[in-house]
Amino acid sequence: MDSNAWKRGVDSTVSSVYVEPLFPKKGEQVTIRIQTRASDHLLGVRLVSFQLGREKQVVMQNVQTSPYCLYEGSFQIVDELVFWYFFLEAEDRAYSYSVAGLKASVPPLRECFSLRPDLEEVSWVGGATCYQIFPDRFKKGGEQTGAKPNEYAFDGGTVSVHSFDEEPLEYEDGRCLDFFNGDLQGIEESIDHFKKLGVDTLYLNPIGRSRTTHRYDCIDFFHVDEKLGGDEAFAQLCKALHDQDMKIIIDISINHTGTEHPWYKRAQADPNSTEAGFYYFNEDGSASCWQDVPTLVQLNYTSETLRDVMYRSPDSVMRSFLRPPYLQDGWRLDVASEVGRRGKDQMCEEIWREVRKAVKKENPQAYLVGEDWVDSTPFLQGDMWDATMNYLGSSRPMRSWMGETDRYLTNGWGHQPAKTRPFTGTEFAQALQSHLTSMPAQMLGMQMNLINSHDTPRLYNNSELFNWPLYRGLLRLLYLLPGMPNIYYGEEIALKGPYGSVERARYPMQWNEAAWNHDFLDLYIQLGSLRKRYHRTLKEGSWSMLASGDQYLAFARYDSKLALVCVLSRAETNTTVSISNSMLCLSELVESMGGDVGIGSEHMQVDLGPFESMLFVAKR
Repeated sequence: MDSNAWKRGVDSTVSSVYVEPLFPKKGEQVTIRIQTRASDHLLGVRLVSFQLGREKQVVMQNVQTSPYCLYEGSFQIVDELVFWYFFLEAEDRAYSYSVAGLKASVPPLRECFSLRPDLEEVSWVGGATCYQIFPDRFKKGGEQTGAKPNEYAFDGGTVSVHSFDEEPLEYEDGRCLDFFNGDLQGIEESIDHFKKLGVDTLYLNPIGRSRTTHRYDCIDFFHVDEKLGGDEAFAQLCKALHDQDMKIIIDISINHTGTEHPWYKRAQADPNSTEAGFYYFNEDGSASCWQDVPTLVQLNYTSETLRDVMYRSPDSVMRSFLRPPYLQDGWRLDVASEVGRRGKDQMCEEIWREVRKAVKKENPQAYLVGEDWVDSTPFLQGDMWDATMNYLGSSRPMRSWMGETDRYLTNGWGHQPAKTRPFTGTEFAQALQSHLTSMPAQMLGMQMNLINSHDTPRLYNNSELFNWPLYRGLLRLLYLLPGMPNIYYGEEIALKGPYGSVERARYPMQWNEAAWNHDFLDLYIQLGSLRKRYHRTLKEGSWSMLASGDQYLAFARYDSKLALVCVLSRAETNTTVSISNSMLCLSELVESMGGDVGIGSEHMQVDLGPFESMLFVAKR
């Protein structure tokens, strides 16, 4: 008999499966659990926590013996941050169990499980499915809305208007003034389409008054652009979505304004004005701009008045849209890790702490998701953002599995990545796992996961390396990752958009169903339906990287009753992946997509075709 077999059945994580409550208040009692195999005869299991500078041990009670053993212990939370690990007394010696797994030694704090009391969970996110819309390019509903040809000139260009069967102009030709005139009414008219996909949350790129199609050059934060239908159309959209139990998140950049914002005009006209204190100016009198983009002038948060106007006051921008008639459900925070940074002024964290306090005072369930392409852990400690738009933890490793050079190794804005050696299964597993263990585990269920966005080329349009079975596997995995999957409009029909520039990632949506890729559409419908069926497991369940090798990886989400398992292969021939069943203790297949699986007491055998994947659900 394998003397180490028992070690493969040990499991505990910071999730609702093993921690109750997962979001405790300070002073509250919390119950901690650990799982072992039913056939293992441990001499004892102890919970070791650190409280008020001392180690405290609790003998854990065996509260379940089949199909696996479950041990339970409790302690009161008295610190701002609590750490713990387990001691398992086996026949040969005692072993510790922590985030780092089983060890004969005592783990350091950085490897211990941890919990922060008094965190506020945005509870609707973890089981949700999100759909991102670039408003100008999605759908036109209103006859009276939209820009008019030659209506105005800006940034060296003049407004042009295009039909949805045309392609966007490159920046040099259109200057981001090539309007397709999608509007908010068009979005409202598409609610049935969203429901068909299982979508219950919309994320809209900026809708404030602006000059360009992207609307990051805001000229009035307090009002919705009339070209989209204005304030009334937005109020109507919010009501229609809420009537269907759907949420809406809006993009905002509090980092900069457009050069035609009245604040900036006043600042230029009068250096002694209040508004002049809203901006940074160089020694030559020119304004400081975000990333040197001349139409985006950076805001200066040394101004207390600016802070009041943008987020602190009850009638501020970020609070007013959370109230009637809109009751907007959250904000996506543009260039969020750069806000408040200019030279010696480094106010980023201070600003976001203030924003969070103000927004949560208005609505504790309002969602704050920051744009950040690198590790957002410093912002995800419960006092700033709820989530990051998860490029590091989903999009970037997923594109590397497909064989695309990482954005940060690509010239310019990353829209012409070369082909490279793809991640192996082990490399892909390491990339996912390192991110999943980097942030406080309580925050995982609130992350926004994605493959494509308005700032990335659409991966399925990379003609050099696209592989439908591989891509199908990535989508299956995306829908299982802790957090909320985010679909970029048109992904579900394989909307065109060749590589080369940011404008090509913003092609107009096509509504002629005969032109849709129905393989894509069917998969998104299947996955949306799956998330609805297993909402609770995906919202509250734990996760595990079950196995990985050169050509495969296996990832699971599970609770005490069910497991959803996704197995990806990049082998060019038929392959069989063997996965230990010692921890999940799966017994009966419930349903599956792709491949074949055989479930035995010790192992699961998954048979896959070339580059194929499988997603299956089984009882524990």
